[in-house]
Amino acid sequence: MELPYYSYHLALCILLALLYHAALRAAATAATRRPRPKLPPGPWQLPIIGSLHHLLRGLPHHIMRDLSLRHGPLMLLRVCEREAIVVSSAEAAREIYKGNEATFSARLSSPGIDELSRHGQGIVFAPYGDHWRLLRRILMMELLSARRVKAFRRIREEEAARLVSSLQATSDGRLVNIGERLEEFVTDSVVRAIFGDRLPDRATFLRIVKQGMDLSLIFGLRDLFPSSWLVRLVPRGSGGKAERHRQEVFSVMGSILKSHEERRAARDGDAEHEQDMVQVLLRIQKDATTRVSLTDGVIRALLIDVFGAALDTSYYSTMGDG
Repeated sequence: MELPYYSYHLALCILLALLYHAALRAAATAATRRPRPKLPPGPWQLPIIGSLHHLLRGLPHHIMRDLSLRHGPLMLLRVCEREAIVVSSAEAAREIYKGNEATFSARLSSPGIDELSRHGQGIVFAPYGDHWRLLRRILMMELLSARRVKAFRRIREEEAARLVSSLQATSDGRLVNIGERLEEFVTDSVVRAIFGDRLPDRATFLRIVKQGMDLSLIFGLRDLFPSSWLVRLVPRGSGGKAERHRQEVFSVMGSILKSHEERRAARDGDAEHEQDMVQVLLRIQKDATTRVSLTDGVIRALLIDVFGAALDTSYYSTMGDG
């Protein structure tokens, strides 16, 4: 008697299910035999997503503070396949960094961040190595040295006086958004230090920097499940957005740098205007004796990193709490 054709399909499905179950049992057995590292305590976890549900209840720095008070200065967080140890005290951080600076200087690498930063052209997402050390030396010795910061004092004083004047002008009982005024103060102060003058379209520049900060916080499925072949088949959602943002940033920065060069040429090297960060980087780029290779792309990425670092605290704390 010949069996119906669907019987073979059913038998094949049962066989595949048994093989899959056997593979899971084998993987579980291997995991139990493998010695587990001694990890610090952390919040309770759910299958697949781990500790992710603990991180969705408010501002990140508030959540981390509350969790560290409950679980201690060393805390384990698992988000899907990613594991991280959160260090929340100066004493614990000091112990960790003793003799391990190079180990803990690595940066998180993910498809989304690589797309956004063009594989770490700036310093924020650059992997630890020669490129990172070069940018760090330029920041510490040139852009943010004590002499350079002192030279920016006049800019800070002028922008602070401008902020006070704008607040005094609205002292007739009208409501004032302090967060917005502080954001303008920080933006104009940093922009003048970087470019030597205020930007004609501050709103556009501020928008793309904030957008980059937001995109850097977005983790896609490929970031959360890096070992999953199934996730690799899912079309990327934020990848195209990151690429479009990067192109917009480089276009805007290119226009700003071109305008900056035209202003510098018109001033004909006036020493009074030789203190902004762009001029310092261009000088290093053109100086053949320094043996330092700075491409236009690296300069743009580094300037965006500097501006984003200055804006980060006021944006995510002051603006976020509002």
